[in-house]
Formats: sequence, C-alpha cells, structure tokens
Amino acid sequence: MSFVIPMVIYMQQQLAQSADKAVAAQTQSSLSVKQPCYGISTEQRHDIFQLAVAHTTIDTADNYHRLLLWLWSGVYREERYLALDAGEYYQLFINEQAWPIYSEMLETVDGIDVGDRLVTNLISPVLKQHREFESDVIAWRDSDNKWLRRAALLAQMNHQTETNVDLLCDTILHLADDKEFEVQQAIGLALRNYSEIDFPFVDQFIKTHFSRLQSQARREARKVSMVLSVDSE
Repeated sequence: MSFVIPMVIYMQQQLAQSADKAVAAQTQSSLSVKQPCYGISTEQRHDIFQLAVAHTTIDTADNYHRLLLWLWSGVYREERYLALDAGEYYQLFINEQAWPIYSEMLETVDGIDVGDRLVTNLISPVLKQHREFESDVIAWRDSDNKWLRRAALLAQMNHQTETNVDLLCDTILHLADDKEFEVQQAIGLALRNYSEIDFPFVDQFIKTHFSRLQSQARREARKVSMVLSVDSE
C-alpha cells in the first residue's frame, strides 16, 4: 500500500491549520502570481515536512514521483514548495528516472521562486550525470514558454569544470535577442555562475559579443566580473 496520498493530505491539513490570510495576501502580491498562498513561513513549512517524513517512508522511485506530482499539482503555492522540499530531500531518487517528472513540473512553472529551484537543485544535477538530456535543453530554448527558455540557460548551474561550454554559449547567443526580463536575467546569471570557474573566458565572451548581449544580461553577468577585476588588481 502506498502512503503517498495520506502523507500529502497530512501536509495539506497542517498547512491549512497554520494559514495566515494577511500574510498569504502579501506573499501572493510580492510573488506576482495567480496561485493563492497559505501564508506560512519557511520554518513552519520545514517543520510540517519533517513531521510528515518522520511518519512516512518513501522508498521507491514510483512513490517519489507520485509525491512530487501530487504536491506540485496542489492549489496553494506552499504545496509546490513542499514538492521541491521532497524532491531535494530524497537524494537517492534524483536520477535519470526522475527526468520526465521534473520536465513535467517545469512545464507549469510560473515564477522564479519555484522555477529556479527546480532547475538548479533537481534538473541540473541529473543533466550533469546524463548528457543525453541535452537534447531536451536545446528544445527548451525554442519554447513559447519563457520559463523553459530560462531553464535552458540555467540547466548547467553549478556544473563548474564539467560545464558543456559550447552548449552554454550556443544557448546564450540563441536567446540573446529574447525580450523577456526573466530570460535576459538568466543569461547574466549563467555567465556569472561560470565566471566563478573561468573568469577570463566569460570576460572575453562578453567583450566579443558585447553588441549581441543586451544591457540587462551584461549587468547581471558583470556583478561578479567587476568584483573579480578589483580583487585581481
């Protein structure tokens, strides 16, 4: 018998009991999302998750996948946060079998708060170990969904020396003319992240493609570049 549904129901009940309507309204407004919030703190959410974990065993990939999708499909924002909490907690199941689940979750991302965490902490580690999924990343950059395009740029976050630099550069130049704020910001974030490993390369890349890169992307990338330049003097 699967205990996934009782686990999800338990967490939903605890969220409802801890809800704060005033905080919920403020949170929803600050996130600029349509999805309603319970208005609970990160600490409260973590306590709820730890209590649920203490009473439920998730010991198969199927149950891990069900847990993530059940929580992700919830009505409230905090349920998506719990899906990400669970996704990160069960490290054993962050593997190639979960890629379709993470991809399905990505399709309905509607904000940086959930999207970047999904990509950085779940999608990126799997991609690092399974480069066959790069074909999906390449497909994302042509999506009508700006969150998939952003994901294509951030999919190699923290790959460090194992970064596929050609893919990174191709994706940046492919999306250089994108008009969405979130995409331009992601270009800068991706460059900044890689500059921690190879600052001279990123610095030269920005100079070489200065006219192609929009000012927003350059500013985001240069936040670390400027610090490193000062430190090296």
